[in-house]
Amino acid sequence: MADLDLDRLVPLQPEGSRVPLFCVHAVSGSAYSYAGLTRLLGDDQPVYGFEAPGFDNDREPVTVLKELAAEYVDILRAFRPEGEYRLLGWSLGGLLSYEMAKLLTAAGCRVTVLTMVDSGLPSPQPLPPERDILIRYIRDMMGLSDETPAELLALFEGWPADVEAEFVFAAVEESGLLPEEFDAELLAEQYAVFRAHLAGFYSIEIAGVHDGPAVHIIAGESPADEMRWQRVLPRLKEYTVPGTHHSVWSGDSLVALSRIVQDTLDEADAAEATDGRTDVGH
Repeated sequence: MADLDLDRLVPLQPEGSRVPLFCVHAVSGSAYSYAGLTRLLGDDQPVYGFEAPGFDNDREPVTVLKELAAEYVDILRAFRPEGEYRLLGWSLGGLLSYEMAKLLTAAGCRVTVLTMVDSGLPSPQPLPPERDILIRYIRDMMGLSDETPAELLALFEGWPADVEAEFVFAAVEESGLLPEEFDAELLAEQYAVFRAHLAGFYSIEIAGVHDGPAVHIIAGESPADEMRWQRVLPRLKEYTVPGTHHSVWSGDSLVALSRIVQDTLDEADAAEATDGRTDVGH
């Protein structure tokens, strides 16, 4: 475990006496999508977030998701050598959490919480054309899910399938679709991470079963038929909260989501107490 990039682990809320919750980034690579959830879980719940290589650092983004999950497991075990592990991941982060749970279990570790939030079950397929990836990226930066606003479609109208990303980012900056801090340079930096992770999602083959407890929280407006994880998670519990893939992280939807997460953590505490274990802190 030499030369681990421990900066990938971001302390969202390092204080508290409870078992830490480790949240894995979505396709953007940022850990800060979990900031609202962290606040709702309270001052006694430590929360750490994994931030991707290439996001706000000089590393090359990682395109092979199983390699990324293995790196995160090494970081996690170096940070917390003993005790149980509790994982949570939204979207791509759910997939990475699942891969991490398998690796941890295979190493003899206990994964007592695996919570996925609106995570698609991938199957290998070709990447879409660059134009479509760029539309998806800008839509993601706008905090939108499957709907593409008319002003974004108008911006891309007539552009070829292999449009150059730098040309798109300059046009987006000029259009004012995003806040002014998202200039062409920043968009290009973060797109490298987004694209690498998307390529990983489109190429990964799901294999193996995680036999531990698992929870999947699905957005009510998401296509649930694309998220059927029961084949590889036999102890899966599913819940639905109102909203879209992105809007579940705000307002009443976030409150409902946080309650499910809190209940899941409480149930794990109760199970550990029954087993006579008292793993806390880090």
